[in-house]
Order: sequence, then C-alpha cells, then structure tokens
Amino acid sequence: MAFDGFTISNLVYELSGCLTGGGIQKIAQPEKDALLLTIKNQKQVFRLMLSAGAALPLVYLTKENKPSPITAPNFCMVLRKHLNGARILSITQPGLERIIEIKMQNLNELGDETVKYLIIELMGKHSNIIFLNENRVIIDSIKHVSALVSSVREVLPGKDYFIPNTKEKQDTFTVTEEFFCQNVLEKPCSVIKAIYSSLTGISAVMAAEMAYHAGIDGDNSCKSLTAEDKSNLYRSFSSFIERVSSHNFTPNIIFKDYEPIEFSAFEMKTYETFESRHYNSMSEVIEYYYGCLLYTSDAADDK
Repeated sequence: MAFDGFTISNLVYELSGCLTGGGIQKIAQPEKDALLLTIKNQKQVFRLMLSAGAALPLVYLTKENKPSPITAPNFCMVLRKHLNGARILSITQPGLERIIEIKMQNLNELGDETVKYLIIELMGKHSNIIFLNENRVIIDSIKHVSALVSSVREVLPGKDYFIPNTKEKQDTFTVTEEFFCQNVLEKPCSVIKAIYSSLTGISAVMAAEMAYHAGIDGDNSCKSLTAEDKSNLYRSFSSFIERVSSHNFTPNIIFKDYEPIEFSAFEMKTYETFESRHYNSMSEVIEYYYGCLLYTSDAADDK
C-alpha cells in the first residue's frame, strides 16, 4: 500500500503526541532525498526519518542513526541555518491529503521569534520536502521543480507554496450523503475506482475495504448499485471517517506465508483469512514493512 490519507492521519496523530513542543537538536541528510531530524522532547530523544524518494516516500520515527556524508548537501545546510534549536509548534495534515506539515518557531538573526514550515509531500514520484518561511514562501526544497518539469506547479526558492491541484477530488471530510450517492457513485466505473478517484486521501485498498464492510463487491459497476447499496456504502465510508476523527487507529501488517503483503491504520476485513499482526505505532509498521521490502530488493540484486 502506498501512503494514503488514513495512514498519514495515524502517523500525524502519533508524531504530534511525541514531538510537539520538542526542540530540533540535529539535522542530517543521509541520502539524496531523505532527512533525519533528531528531536529532544520531555527528556526523550526521537529520530524522525523523512524521505521523498520516488520509489519509497516515507515518514516514521526510528531508533536507527544513519551515517551522513562528510559534506552536508545544500538543502541540509539551509535547514541547519534556520532550524537548529527550533521548537516544534504543531504537526498537522491538511484535510486527508498525503501531506504532513511541521510548524516550527525559532529566533532569526535579529533575535526575533519567527515561524517556519517543513512540508513533506508523500505522493509517489512527485514526493518532496519543502521548506517555507512565515509567509509560506518557499525558501528551498529537497527537489527543485521548474516549469520545464511541471506546468502545474513550480517548486523553487521564492515561489509561493500551494498544495498540488486536487480540484477534481472532493475533500473527504466535507462529503455529504447526497454528494456521495449522486456524484461519487454515479461514475461510469467500478465502485472502488469511483471512491478513490473522487475523494482525497483514499487508496484503492481502502475503497475496497469500505465496499466489503458494506457487503458489496467493489469491482462491480456503480450502475449495478441499488439505492440501499449506496446508503450502505455511505455508512461504511462515514464509519471510517469517524474513526479517523476520533483517532481510533489499529496499526497492523498483513502477512502471507510469513511475508508482509499489506499494512493499514485499520483492521482489514478483506484480508481476514491472512495473518494480521498489530503494532504499537504506525512508525513501527512502516519501518518493519519497508525494511522487509528493501531487504527483499537487495537480496534480489545480489543474485
């Protein structure tokens, strides 16, 4: 499963509880597209891994301290200049977007308090880590995106920051039953595709889970749905949104023959015949799951 809005919501809730109020002690860039922040909060030291890698964009707390290059990359140096000693004010997620926003406060060269933002966009090949000033203007980013690369949005120093265009998708938290039944479920496609292509933050896996909870085959066409089916689907969808709003998460990994094949912030009834292991945090899930993927990939490369 790629990072979806539910996974990120679980992660933001976890990180907010651990890191809000903490101070940034160290900033490292162990890989081209990754940062490792060392944060001290309430006499505990936390390491936060942020990766904007196209293949594996990740965010999680880790105990591992990865080695860094002798000469820090430019982006790392910019962050050190502005954020060493900064205090974390909040960690949030806009809507159910695949975005994490870390708001920080520090002193500038004149000794005045100033606010900065670190934005982590977890969007596959479009993933990025973007550093903003108090006016949400880009100071720098781990990946520069010019107009030659993207006609939708430039990510360059001096440009205003805005969330990538998702106007074709509805904010999941504002969806009414009328909109869900008359707009989402009227598309000429499968139920699963109608849900994940219409609403922010919902993956195909979670759309299938919603359909399963409603007693509907998600691969069926929306045209086959009765009024009762649509109502059941909306209730299933609403129950997941309520669980997000109340932070009722159950981080887990699904295993098949001892190999991890899926993970989720919720119990997955679509995988009820497989082994499911629960974890104390989403960070543990992510670190273990992707650690297995990297190990499998490395083993394959060695053959």
